[in-house]
Amino acid sequence: MEINILDMSFLSVVFKVVLVIVIFIIILQALKIMSKDVKRSGLKNGKNLGWKLRLEYSGDGGSFIAGDIIPIGSKISIGRNEANQMLLPSQSVSNYHAQIYFEDGRYMLEDLKSTNGTYINGVRVDKKSLQPGDEIRISQTVLVVLDDE
Repeated sequence: MEINILDMSFLSVVFKVVLVIVIFIIILQALKIMSKDVKRSGLKNGKNLGWKLRLEYSGDGGSFIAGDIIPIGSKISIGRNEANQMLLPSQSVSNYHAQIYFEDGRYMLEDLKSTNGTYINGVRVDKKSLQPGDEIRISQTVLVVLDDE
């Protein structure tokens, strides 16, 4: 049986192309995984915890409905002004009512000198760290803090 040098050259090219495709697929999968981690803010050391808010009751209107999940990210502002990430159009909500932000490895809720106050678990607060399960009430809107699990 005679081996044609042209056949070996063709097989070599095919092998190289297959190898490049396999490496490309591996790199794409790695990038996909890294992208998910960044989007979920899964880096807990120095970055935000990836927590979310679940809307329990939306008595203040807006585009949110009960059951909606709102990611906090590194900061979310809440209020009646359209510049806020979470818009609550009720007159009982201040223009810039409150904000939640990530600081020193934890999420903080800060009332921004609102007229009607911000409540965590039924207690009016000016600034307080949040824990999963905490219930936040702003006017008639009720939110529950969820961790990234």
